Amino acid sequence: MQKRLISLCFCIMCCFAQNAMAGDCIQSQAIGTWLNPFAGSKSDITKLEIWEVCSKDTVPHLKVKAYTACAPRDCTWGRSIAKKVEEQEIEVLYRTFFAKRLLKGSINGKRMDITVYDDFHDPRKSDQQRAFVLWKQ
Repeated sequence: MQKRLISLCFCIMCCFAQNAMAGDCIQSQAIGTWLNPFAGSKSDITKLEIWEVCSKDTVPHLKVKAYTACAPRDCTWGRSIAKKVEEQEIEVLYRTFFAKRLLKGSINGKRMDITVYDDFHDPRKSDQQRAFVLWKQ
């Protein structure tokens, strides 16, 4: 009897743990493709692709892929998990070859105002802050 009780308790704990990990999917206005029609200079943000990862095996989160102006095609900083996600805000950190880049976005309808904080690894290069406006497609 005691073994059955322990087994039952273990099963119940596993069910609660799985529900706590899986949770509900994220509802965010950020999800989708965002374009900067005025990007031109090298390393301007040209596009953000934001999607949710929601499965029974992971904690729900948003992934963000950032594209920058390059030639002959856009470059990418890669994919990163959004650290701060609210209904109208997003914050993502990228560790690139030359710098750590913190991207903060504020959403207002189909417009996203992005500020990028570049923290360069080379101490001879000054850190910088840049701003962009992206539009949801």
